Amino acid sequence: MGNSGWGPLLKRWSEEWLEARRAEDADVFEDLDEAVVRDRWLGFEPAGAEAVSALEERIRRLGIDVPLPPSLRGFLEMTDGWRYAGGSVYLLAGAADIGPYGDPLGQQAVYEEYLDEDAPDDQVLLVGMWGRALQLSLDSDMTDVLLDPGDVGADGEWAVYVYHGWGGERPGRYASFRAFMEAMYQEFYRLGGDHSGFENRVTRDLDSRVEEARLACLRGELDDALDVFREAGELGRPRAGLLAAQLRTLLGEGGGWVPVDPRMDDPLYAGEVLPLKALHHVREGGQRDDLVLGPVTEDYATDRERAAAVLARIRKRTYEYASPGPFGRAVVEARELARWGDTDGAWRVLAAAVPRWEPYRDDHVAPFGLLGDPLLGPVVTPERGRELLTTPRAGQTAAAPADRNEPKPVVVRDGLGWLTQWHPRAELRRDAYRFVLVEDIRPEELVERFGAGPLEPVAAESDLRNLPFAQPRRQGPRTPLARIGALDGWSFAFESGLWPDAESGRLPAFDPDRLTHPGTALSHGTRALTVWWEPGLFHFACAEDGEQRYAFTVHENERQETGAIPAALSPALLFPDPSGPAADLSDERRALDAIAATFDVSLPQFALNTSRLPVLPTRPWLRSRPPEAAKPGARLTFTRRRAR
Repeated sequence: MGNSGWGPLLKRWSEEWLEARRAEDADVFEDLDEAVVRDRWLGFEPAGAEAVSALEERIRRLGIDVPLPPSLRGFLEMTDGWRYAGGSVYLLAGAADIGPYGDPLGQQAVYEEYLDEDAPDDQVLLVGMWGRALQLSLDSDMTDVLLDPGDVGADGEWAVYVYHGWGGERPGRYASFRAFMEAMYQEFYRLGGDHSGFENRVTRDLDSRVEEARLACLRGELDDALDVFREAGELGRPRAGLLAAQLRTLLGEGGGWVPVDPRMDDPLYAGEVLPLKALHHVREGGQRDDLVLGPVTEDYATDRERAAAVLARIRKRTYEYASPGPFGRAVVEARELARWGDTDGAWRVLAAAVPRWEPYRDDHVAPFGLLGDPLLGPVVTPERGRELLTTPRAGQTAAAPADRNEPKPVVVRDGLGWLTQWHPRAELRRDAYRFVLVEDIRPEELVERFGAGPLEPVAAESDLRNLPFAQPRRQGPRTPLARIGALDGWSFAFESGLWPDAESGRLPAFDPDRLTHPGTALSHGTRALTVWWEPGLFHFACAEDGEQRYAFTVHENERQETGAIPAALSPALLFPDPSGPAADLSDERRALDAIAATFDVSLPQFALNTSRLPVLPTRPWLRSRPPEAAKPGARLTFTRRRAR
């Protein structure tokens, strides 16, 4: 609306406000001031030149040597005050009633306690505002509208602060009185203009534009649609909020909250909204499941049972997102790829199927429920969410033909060296790891060969801390937990040392005399590679058809070699310092790169760092240490530990 004349805005505001009150409650409308209804005007007569001059003189006597802000002056020349400025202010003062605020609650002293010498300018201005502000609100719901002569812009406008006494939050700031009034006009629509019986030129125009933007969104015109949804949402159009929330969810914004009534007979809620609500509840450690399950009413009992089943699968990481039609079939295929670590392949399947996606209803514009799937959710990053949303779908076509000659993206393999990279997320800074790679077998076969128990639900690194031990300590050392996957013809079992075990507080210390050489047992009919790393240690072994071909161990200043090691894997080349592996991990990186190049192997970085993989209790890597015979007369002490 800009800072142009006040007349059109205030006249429209008055008429639309009256229409909204009439639609909302006829009895309330009848009780309105007769002059407001008769004149269709929320304001008053204009303030005369004498009244404005008197206001300016009072301001000067207060020691405020700043001209009256232009937008306030123009407002007073149009109307000497205003009724119903937003939802909490019932009357704004005219020229004669604008006066010092006086800080009756001592807010300046409270805010000064949190002010230090490095405080930014906006905090300094806010502290001083309480003592110098002018009060604009005469009647309100514990709401102060304050005009600050100490916060003046280059255009001469004074900032306006709105403080809700019942909110307990710092006051909101508006750059000018005009900006404040425009925001209150929008607030009127947000709070009451969406009533089902309220309709006018503004609502009809906004609703028409929202529908056009919905179709544009389905054509892949994402940003233009978001602009329309934002504007309409600011004026309270509920459909705009619903549509925008779906887009923001896939873009990684808004926390995944989508405003849909919690009814399990609505597939949009049951299949798209509820999984995200449940996932957020679990991540936040929520204890009150009723906040997810819906209202506790007799007619909602069945819905609560169905919602509880979804919540339980989310907790166990066994939930599977579903969608109708061809896209739904692609979801099944993509999930199987993601299950074993091929997250890039899973995304390619999903992306290719997006044009055939089918909505549940007109207000459904994207498959945002994918993010609730424990396997596919991590695959759909915000960047990929934008790619999905800029792809035409639901039978729509792009406004312009797509460029069919775009070069295919070059696939860069991860290799193994990425394991040495410092990660900004603390939970991904591995203090040790070990893995086995087995060639030309499927991960299901690796599970059969290496498993010491049934395959458990998928888990990410961040999930591992909450997994129970596969074997209680009182029954001996815990069974190792490895995540299983496959890439480029090799299946792998990867165990991170990030989460310590119950016996030693870390991964069991490497002992070459106790090593079971797991790769040797796994290599029948194929090849297997074994790597064990922790600070000061690097162990590598290659086995084929049940026999170890060669291996080396560099453990601080000790070295062991067996078999005919290829020159490219010579420990003397990879670890040149006789005192042991370099502390900066450069030797480890060189060794991992050499193994990757020699055998053409790779581990999926995204899958192991961010996505989820099935968890397998595996066979021990170290043989149990035989109990030492007690010396005669020795005193044995037994300590009872609390179960972890």
